[in-house]
Amino acid sequence: MGRIMDETGEFRRNWRPLAGAFLGIGSALSLNTYILSTFAPYFIAEFGWTKEQWTWLSVVQMMVIFSIPVSGRLADRFGVWRTAAVGALSYPLFLVAIAFMDGSLMTYFWIYVIQTIVCSTTTSTVYNRVVAQAFVRNRGLAMGLAGSGAPLIGAIGAPLISLYVQNYGFSAGYVLVAAFCMACAVGTLWLLKGVKDEPTKASARADYGAVLSDRAFWIMLAATFLVNVPFSLATTQIKLVSGEQGLPDTAAALMVTAIGLASVAGRFIFGIAIDRLNPPRVAAFGFALPVLGLLLLASPLDSFAVVLFAMVLIGFAFGSEADVVPVLVARHFGIARFGTVVGLLTAAMGAAMAGGSILIALVQRATGSFNGYLFVAAAMTAVGSLLFLMLGGRRFTPVPTAHS
Repeated sequence: MGRIMDETGEFRRNWRPLAGAFLGIGSALSLNTYILSTFAPYFIAEFGWTKEQWTWLSVVQMMVIFSIPVSGRLADRFGVWRTAAVGALSYPLFLVAIAFMDGSLMTYFWIYVIQTIVCSTTTSTVYNRVVAQAFVRNRGLAMGLAGSGAPLIGAIGAPLISLYVQNYGFSAGYVLVAAFCMACAVGTLWLLKGVKDEPTKASARADYGAVLSDRAFWIMLAATFLVNVPFSLATTQIKLVSGEQGLPDTAAALMVTAIGLASVAGRFIFGIAIDRLNPPRVAAFGFALPVLGLLLLASPLDSFAVVLFAMVLIGFAFGSEADVVPVLVARHFGIARFGTVVGLLTAAMGAAMAGGSILIALVQRATGSFNGYLFVAAAMTAVGSLLFLMLGGRRFTPVPTAHS
């Protein structure tokens, strides 16, 4: 009973950083996926853009590979409040600029590029730093809760804003979203004002030198890259790979919902698990789940139940990395270099997903099937998940909590 009271007390004591991170992550750059998906048909109809032109704009998202490591370092050096304020207050202004633009594809492109760079300061790489400082016993679960802001706000808001746009037009819809995001930005900064957040006093050269000379970092980097290769399937190819299994379009659409729900569930399940069990083993188990899922998709077993089970396994792992990787970073590197290390690992995630997309395209061109990609991705994921077990060795001593 005493332990339960202590754990719930941790949430009562630290509700402000948790609520601030939830609101901040859910109302800025991480919300872009839901905004773009909702507004895409209206952009194409309003300005006469082609679907191919719209698809190519997604390349802009790859800029986070370069901008998020910078944002993580800024959070370590200047604190979360100052770093996040830049992106949180400017994000709604970018939305207003899009609402009143002239319809030129290049105008939109440059607004989108600058928005992606500046507002990378509003991602979980930045906000999770205050969560990691505030929580010890429930660090994984707290990060899972904070990271659920964008999917929950997006899931609730998307149908409502679609209805609004149908009645008042896309410009009015963008202005409404901008007003909502500005209100959330003000609320986020109020919640985080005065919250414990100790910036590092070390120079970038000293911190990067210490990180890059640490073998644990290279193991994490390699493992994170390898286990993220199959997640390109989870973000862009779900319906296509489901269709290849012989499922009708309605069933394939259900797989999109299934992998999304499994992703949210994975945040909480693995957040709780990593707080209570051996973290490297939890990471290895969680990231090994897609191996079975990928092999099932490549197998002759094409029933609805088998494909659904495979997608759920991939979704669990996709959601789990939101808590598992940051918890491992806090455990091995402490808080002073938290944003610096998470930023670099997030870049590896983005690079892996981009590489996975390229691999899918090459395999599709050569064979007309997903199977070659599924086998390669399964092998890479298996190796990556096993690498996490190395972090449990004696030479990788966790940073003492008192000095995190």
